[in-house]
Amino acid sequence: MIPDVKPTVGTWQNLYTLSGFVVGTRLLVQNKSAGGVLLWEGATAPPEVGGDDRHGYLILGNGEPVRTSAAPAGLWVFCWSSGDFSGLGRLCVQEYIP
Repeated sequence: MIPDVKPTVGTWQNLYTLSGFVVGTRLLVQNKSAGGVLLWEGATAPPEVGGDDRHGYLILGNGEPVRTSAAPAGLWVFCWSSGDFSGLGRLCVQEYIP
């Protein structure tokens, strides 16, 4: 069983650090909570989240997995609401091998 990753709501966090994968590993990420989640590929976290202006981010809906690019320099996650589970979002993160 793949353990859930539970990022803190309201702050950008490094998904490679949270999940234990090596930076550059191609990942498949699935949002398991009802709360909204943003993903950002880059060596550093994006400068800000401006209200509803979420252009440039991957938005994870409930249950819809997304794949990262072939070798991302970093992967950042932002949970903007806790959904219906707890104060933490729940993500399934695993290596993606095409």
